[in-house]
Amino acid sequence: MRKVLGTSAIAAVLALAAGAIPNFSAAQTFGAVTPGFGTGAPSTTAVQPGISQPVFVQPTTIQQGFSQPASSALINAAPFNAGVSQIIVEGNQRIEPASVLSYMTVKQGQTATPSEINASVRALFATGLFKDVRIEQRGSALVVMVEENPVINQISIEGNKRIDDDPLRSLLTSRERRVYTRAKAEADADTLLEQYRRTGRYAASVEPKIIELPQNRVDLVFEIDEGAVTGVESLRFIGNTKFSDRRLRRVVSTDESSLLNFLSSTDTYDPDRLELDKELLRRFYLARGLADFEVLSAVAELSPDKKGFFLTFTVNEGEEYDFGSIDIVSNAEGVDVEELRSLIVAREGNPYSLTDIDDSVSAMTLRLGELGYAFTEINTVPDKNTEGRTVGLTFEVNEGERVFVERINIIGNSRTLDRVVRREYELVEGDAFNALQVRRSRSNIRGLGFFRTVDVTTQPGSAPDRIIVNTQVEEQSTGQISFGLGFSTSDSVSGEVSITERNLLGRGQFLRARTRISGSSQLYDLSFTEPRFLDRDVAAGFDIYRRETDDQDTSSFDVRNTGFTPRLSFPLGRYTRLSTRYRISQDEIIDVPINASQLIRDDIGSNITSAVGYTLTHDRRNDTIEPNKGYLLRLDQDFAGLGGDTRYIKTEVSAKAYQRLISDEVVGSIELAGGAIVGFGDYEPNISDRFFLGGDSFRGFESAGLGPEDPLTRDKLGGKFYAIARTEVTFPLPLPEEYGLAGGVFADAGTLFGLDNTSYNITDENGVVTSTVDVDDSAKFRASVGASLFWQSPFGPVRMNFAYPIAQEDGDEDETFRFTAGTRF
Repeated sequence: MRKVLGTSAIAAVLALAAGAIPNFSAAQTFGAVTPGFGTGAPSTTAVQPGISQPVFVQPTTIQQGFSQPASSALINAAPFNAGVSQIIVEGNQRIEPASVLSYMTVKQGQTATPSEINASVRALFATGLFKDVRIEQRGSALVVMVEENPVINQISIEGNKRIDDDPLRSLLTSRERRVYTRAKAEADADTLLEQYRRTGRYAASVEPKIIELPQNRVDLVFEIDEGAVTGVESLRFIGNTKFSDRRLRRVVSTDESSLLNFLSSTDTYDPDRLELDKELLRRFYLARGLADFEVLSAVAELSPDKKGFFLTFTVNEGEEYDFGSIDIVSNAEGVDVEELRSLIVAREGNPYSLTDIDDSVSAMTLRLGELGYAFTEINTVPDKNTEGRTVGLTFEVNEGERVFVERINIIGNSRTLDRVVRREYELVEGDAFNALQVRRSRSNIRGLGFFRTVDVTTQPGSAPDRIIVNTQVEEQSTGQISFGLGFSTSDSVSGEVSITERNLLGRGQFLRARTRISGSSQLYDLSFTEPRFLDRDVAAGFDIYRRETDDQDTSSFDVRNTGFTPRLSFPLGRYTRLSTRYRISQDEIIDVPINASQLIRDDIGSNITSAVGYTLTHDRRNDTIEPNKGYLLRLDQDFAGLGGDTRYIKTEVSAKAYQRLISDEVVGSIELAGGAIVGFGDYEPNISDRFFLGGDSFRGFESAGLGPEDPLTRDKLGGKFYAIARTEVTFPLPLPEEYGLAGGVFADAGTLFGLDNTSYNITDENGVVTSTVDVDDSAKFRASVGASLFWQSPFGPVRMNFAYPIAQEDGDEDETFRFTAGTRF
């Protein structure tokens, strides 16, 4: 039976509606209204008993593919005073009704107020499981009608050529066999777009699309238009007066786009690289006494056509400062302050330098670590005097808290195995934390050469005495294709091609295959090294080679060497390493013409060499690739005679030092080297055992182009001893930086001498001696000077040497030009 509201009840409903619906007028006409039902659109039709009407009617908005309540305003009638007798779920396909009910705030038997129903709708939407949710009243029951979001059947990425699928998939939060929501798909598209922007492709676009399938499933497809690389069209500096734009461009890691950079990624805009550049500028200026330097701003402006960025650094250089008084104090028990004072590089009156401060702290920290003070830390307290332009320093040695390593995380090694990085750490999980060991570990990881950047940070662990060490690395190319060319006055051309992989299969192993072919020689060799044999700091490897040398230009013989060399290498100290080896080889002297020197003809034949040897190195260079400070000492010895046909001791020594001169970019080096080979027993080293100089070993002379020679046949005979000095200075050229050119000058001087046999007889057809040939094997001085041109080409570093001998002997073969180049992949 239909019940009609009285006047007072109608007035109450009108008052409620007037407060809930904007612009609602109480003068609007209403028909009969069933108690407990909300008012929808005005109607003059009476509501029949038993027909459902929505108890919660609210405007909705469509946001990224699913309905969301637009507001919490309700258009509702009175609540269930007697409580909800039953909650019915409709429209669900995969999700159990009990799961739906568990998300709701309204429960069976409770009173359902409009706010509680609204909260239930929002709670169901918040699960991300539903595209649409509606709640209606049927008598004393609530009906929850849901429309489920589809399930992702398959995720595809299309249009990507520059970045593979796997790195992009790892960025997605959407997953196959999980619920699809457009909001998550749009967020994933934004993430992929940001990844492309990090590679310099700001014109890229990513659009998520779905393909509807039966059973409420969809295929999710990310369509990518990669666009062109957005390069750096201009790199400018404002406020710099002490250093030119050209000089500062060499400090930052970002390059301007040019035709010469097409194989590089440093000419693309990267926000992270911009932050790195700011830090590089800061360290550059602070290392040169400008203690007030600051980067005021670093602005990247995208051109309207989105083809390039304009980067502008605004700097305040400030004034130059000198070091003021320097002192050291210790708050740690047992530390000898005077011993540490001698390790301070900074000196009062010298130009202020952040590098000197860092070197001082590193040296003292290293020494404290060696003395067993693992938990001390050194803080620098500056005392800046702006009027006197000085910065005084106090080094404070403090006792640090005892902290243990809870975990070491390796992040960013997409190719290199975790254990390859982890084994470079000088401490393991559970060890006491030692900042010095962490710093050394970072240096060890950088020394691998597998990563472009290595950042080590720490964060608190699960307890106050625990710390987590995070190692963030960025992979770089470890393969290399190199080639070399040489030209000499004798019109000979030589070429070398080698393929090297320094991180084979991400295991840190070294593999090289090399071929060298010229008019006078051929070399084929295969080299392999496992740097951590049996998971210890022992490098094990082998070399297999076959070498054929045609020395007809300088000597009338050919040499063929075929050999196998296993080797082991291990450290003797922080900077010292010992490499041991064994060599078994067959060495043949062949194709000797009848008119060759008798001293060569006496050596015709084949010998088996069985030798053990070692190389001892002490490396104190500040950088193994581009050193500008430090030195390298090397000693090589081989002992032949453990079986085989040859018996000798062969020794070579060298010492090379590097030093910054006018600036960081002007670097001088000097090298002294020498060698000796001495036979024992009745064995005399033959021509294939002796030393030859020239080419790269003595610039200005052809390979094997100097030393003792037969005066009759003009054959080069090599020598048992040599000594050589090499000096070089490299410097930048006053040319636009984008050309990537630098220069150098060099001078080589030395000698090659010593033979066991220095004469032979010439006989006639009857065996009668008609004359004697004497060979001058004395130490004759040779020297050369020259200039070098270095080019950082798109294919890798290129070097061209132009040399001129200034001291030579008759018969020496000079080489005025030599060219070498290489590239990495």
